[in-house]
Amino acid sequence: MRRLICCFLFFSISASAQQRPHYTQYLQNMEILNPALTGMYKAMHVKMGFRNQWLGMQDAPKTVYLTASTPLNLDGSLLTAGSADYGIEEPYTRADKDGYYASDNHHGLGISFINDNTGPINRTSANLAYAYHLLLGDEANLSFGASGGVSRIALNTADLVFDDPDEPLLRNVEAVKWTPDLNVGFYLYGPQYFLGGSMQQVIKQKLSFNDLYEQGAEVSHYFVTAGYRFFVGEDISFTPSLMAKKVAPFPVSYDANLKIAFRNNFWMGGSFRKNDAFSVLAGFTVNKMLDFGYAYDSNISQIKSINSGSHEFVLGLKF
Repeated sequence: MRRLICCFLFFSISASAQQRPHYTQYLQNMEILNPALTGMYKAMHVKMGFRNQWLGMQDAPKTVYLTASTPLNLDGSLLTAGSADYGIEEPYTRADKDGYYASDNHHGLGISFINDNTGPINRTSANLAYAYHLLLGDEANLSFGASGGVSRIALNTADLVFDDPDEPLLRNVEAVKWTPDLNVGFYLYGPQYFLGGSMQQVIKQKLSFNDLYEQGAEVSHYFVTAGYRFFVGEDISFTPSLMAKKVAPFPVSYDANLKIAFRNNFWMGGSFRKNDAFSVLAGFTVNKMLDFGYAYDSNISQIKSINSGSHEFVLGLKF
């Protein structure tokens, strides 16, 4: 039995399954899924997150990430920050919505670092991101983005336990692999709506820690997100949204979300993933530079009896 479990972990990075980290708080940091949001806001944004998944399960996934981006515009021969005429960050009140105007054409540059650890497998990715935001009208922008870099995928053989100490799987193991990373996306946004799509792992690399096994490969991950903000009175809004995710050969999965906000001071909401989990989300703004978000997932799948849920934290800085 232990051999079967270890073989699964050994090839999990290259099997046809989700190979990228899962996020519940992606609405607070969509750049982690879609590079087209790079430079969308008129200030430099830094987001830091930590996800501790399936508490109580040994070697369960743990993910740490950081993203940073800023809007840029060509000013003669120089690339300068803040030289374009950018619109309001987000319409937090009905008055904000009525006064919203789209941003001029501009560029966005950003970086991202992700470290994901699941059992004996550790994946670290570092990417540079670029996006171009097009002005479509008084209240609409369409952006296209791409991010590229490298991923370091490591197998800690010391964590693998087999009945046979001379396990053939551990012979000629190359414990560290480096692979190129490329992600692309688009994003349409206005004062009350957004619609985006992205593809992660565009370059499908063959991946195996042992030359005896050649069937391993990375697979592409596809995401589509959409949402619309409704205002109730002057200061309260609620935003239903949906995310669809496709990772071959599994069927499309869906996240249905609802976020209720009071101005930019406080927000809370919930999420549902069919046959997977219910989630509770909340966040608040500490000051003009700092905001904080938290999510808790309660599983409804078959593993619900062997874990006590997942926790995710996001800290945002705005300069």
